Amino acid sequence: MVALALQLDPDYQTSYPLLEQGEHYAIYDAGAKAYPATTFLVQTSGEPINLGADMQPLMDTTRLRQFIEENEIPVKPDAPAEVYLYNWVDGAQGAMVFDVGVVVEDHIADIPRATGFVVKRYPAMKFASLVYEGAFPHEPDSGWDQIRWEDRAKAHGHVYTERLYRELYHRYDYGGTPRRHVTEIQIEIE
Repeated sequence: MVALALQLDPDYQTSYPLLEQGEHYAIYDAGAKAYPATTFLVQTSGEPINLGADMQPLMDTTRLRQFIEENEIPVKPDAPAEVYLYNWVDGAQGAMVFDVGVVVEDHIADIPRATGFVVKRYPAMKFASLVYEGAFPHEPDSGWDQIRWEDRAKAHGHVYTERLYRELYHRYDYGGTPRRHVTEIQIEIE
């Protein structure tokens, strides 16, 4: 149960068990994964916010991408395109410190806060992981509400810590009809 990279298995559709499939979505069981310490460059709420509208300004990563390019920040090549990190303050679905960013090389130095970006270092962690293929919740034909990550983890005997939930965005599909984005959903487990 070791995952040295955050990159998705390119054969996930055949190597992971299919849990559920609808006309416009599919959910696969990627199992429990243990990751070594990981470093992220993020734009962060810094303070606890709520799910919903408070998150919107952080989801536009145009400035972050420009900063990375202009400063030649070493982004890990075996990582997803983007990562959303929900650091729960008082348990899942409540207030959280919300981070949006990319996985960077561990040796990257801290960055001055004035840039608007933060280097965050997470310790080694263990996650229950699902792969969702389909439209996002705000798009037509979404099957996102069928993910039920906490119920599925519990069915496998995992205990959700309710400290960290993360979404690893591996592929965006804005041109498809229906859209088939590929997102790995991970909840930290004991």
